[in-house]
Amino acid sequence: MKKYLFTALGSLLMVFAATTTTSAQSYKTSASVNLGGYVGVGIKHFFTDRSALEGNFDYNIGSRAPMAVVLYQYHIPIVDNFYTYVGGGINLGATNVGKHRDADFAFGVDPNIGFEYDFANTPIALAIDYRPAINFTTHTLWDQAALRVRFKF
Repeated sequence: MKKYLFTALGSLLMVFAATTTTSAQSYKTSASVNLGGYVGVGIKHFFTDRSALEGNFDYNIGSRAPMAVVLYQYHIPIVDNFYTYVGGGINLGATNVGKHRDADFAFGVDPNIGFEYDFANTPIALAIDYRPAINFTTHTLWDQAALRVRFKF
């Protein structure tokens, strides 16, 4: 499945690269709804053309893990309105939260890589990324891929 996803993203990237040129992000701040291995909400703010801070509050369904995450992301324009980003940050939360369970405190680092398409002249941007939660205090959450629907303002 991952092989097909990366092949599709690579093909899409080559098509965009052949037809357009690059430019800077068209927005400064966005709020997002995150769907995937975790669900949640986030806010992202660019403090330079390529550098952004993103804060998320997410819930990993499989591990019953609410997490607060702060990330630094460096954006690399590929073609107009299409970017890749890399970065990382920290998480704070819990795992195994639920009825009749002992919750575990979670603290760790979150490397981050993703792609974002910023729809011109609309308030929407879409992103897909991978962000494992490498926790120091409990188990690592590897299933942290998500689709983000960003609302620009």
